[in-house]
Amino acid sequence: MMMLARSSAIWISGFLFLALTVAFAAVIRLYDLHIIDEIADPSAVMAVVSSMTPGHRTAHFYMTLILDMPYPLAYGAFFAGLALRFFGRAGVWFALPAFVCIPADLIENTVQLLVLAGHENWLWLKALMTPLKLATFIAASLIGIAALTIALKRRLFPAR
Repeated sequence: MMMLARSSAIWISGFLFLALTVAFAAVIRLYDLHIIDEIADPSAVMAVVSSMTPGHRTAHFYMTLILDMPYPLAYGAFFAGLALRFFGRAGVWFALPAFVCIPADLIENTVQLLVLAGHENWLWLKALMTPLKLATFIAASLIGIAALTIALKRRLFPAR
């Protein structure tokens, strides 16, 4: 776990997080996708999926598989690494939202792949995982911003 707190791990995971975020934006724009990633309500998810063309459904499937499956590993490692590095002994507790978010997002992504492949009976699980993922992602992001603020303060005003 402490490997995540190394500078190299933080830089690599941060770069991957940024690169995947940019790739998401490019794919969404290129294929004009309405993504289901942040929709928890099963009927709303099905309404969006039902309105997709076969091409949109295929593009969304592969975007989820290729970009969204590694995404929680990248941002989770980044946010957890920042918390572990800059919050001392309490860092493990501050990293907890990132550690919870990773499996929640991976489960949600798996359900999305199933739904996009025509297996809607798993939507109940997405209804549970999406709010958990969003809440823990927001918490981990805010903790990450706080950790980056601490890092900046240390860089600009080193202890004497």
